[in-house]
Amino acid sequence: MTEPRTLALNTIRAEHGSLSAVVRNLRDLLAELRGQRAAVDFPLLWSMVYYIDAFPDRLHHPKEDQWLFRLLRARTGEADALIDELQRQHAHEPRALGEIRRHLGNLEAGVPASMEMLERTVATYAEFTWRHIRAEEQELIPLAETHLTPADWAEIAGAFCENADPLSGFGEADAFRQRFREIVQRTPAPLGLA
Repeated sequence: MTEPRTLALNTIRAEHGSLSAVVRNLRDLLAELRGQRAAVDFPLLWSMVYYIDAFPDRLHHPKEDQWLFRLLRARTGEADALIDELQRQHAHEPRALGEIRRHLGNLEAGVPASMEMLERTVATYAEFTWRHIRAEEQELIPLAETHLTPADWAEIAGAFCENADPLSGFGEADAFRQRFREIVQRTPAPLGLA
């Protein structure tokens, strides 16, 4: 049986990986569309935007805030400034994604220059996302590994593993896993499997 710390960290990193993959594919797919190397598939684009908006907001960030951040704050003040910044970034994401949705809607409506605006906005969001994930993985997680107790890790693992609980039925986590699989399968090669 995997120890709770390893289980929690593996789950967090896997969720970061899935989110990064969809953001990267969205950015790269837009470049393919602009270069006319792929056909526009608006349902796929909207599905990607939905995933990068809803998955972190509904499943990932609340568990970071309620378990990882809370428990780390209880054990040390060393992470407080970093946690404050990460939480500010969590709060910033809905605005950034609203801009992406606006530009994607404009593109679908045929508004001039909307592709350039969408590409620029997605590129900015991608860099923001990857900086955020790097800060969590390279700065926050080492602090957590230093300061959290085995009981803390068991709580965190329990919370994050609810996202991957196969006995939970077809819940929200299952719907996001299915959405991720559909995105990968529908994304044109070489970015995806289609």
